[in-house]
Amino acid sequence: MKMIITDAADNWFRTNLGLENGGGVKFYGKTYGSTEVHHGFSQGFTREDVPVSPILEVKKGNVNYHIDNLDEWFFKGLIMTVDYDKKSDGPVFHFKHEDGDSTPDVAGLDKDSDDHADSKADASTGASAQWK
Repeated sequence: MKMIITDAADNWFRTNLGLENGGGVKFYGKTYGSTEVHHGFSQGFTREDVPVSPILEVKKGNVNYHIDNLDEWFFKGLIMTVDYDKKSDGPVFHFKHEDGDSTPDVAGLDKDSDDHADSKADASTGASAQWK
């Protein structure tokens, strides 16, 4: 497990979360969304100046970026790079497996649109296409 915070991301967090020396950001896993290595899960972040049970900490200019032990399931075996995206004016997250494997971790799906792609159900009525 590894976390890389770019200077541009650090600057965005400091500015937008009002971080000063001793401040902190916690990263966590959440349901819904996707990453390069997850299908159905994505990352979140919140200001948390004092880590509760950190399993990984990266200090950048006296700001603590961390992951708590409850979120090991999401980050285990991964390298997460947090960068800044000018277009969205916010952080952007990139993930890769430490072992170089590029297979997503849930059902081998590469993107959300692949989920239930073979389903014949009509989501608006719950009716099966077979009964039309």
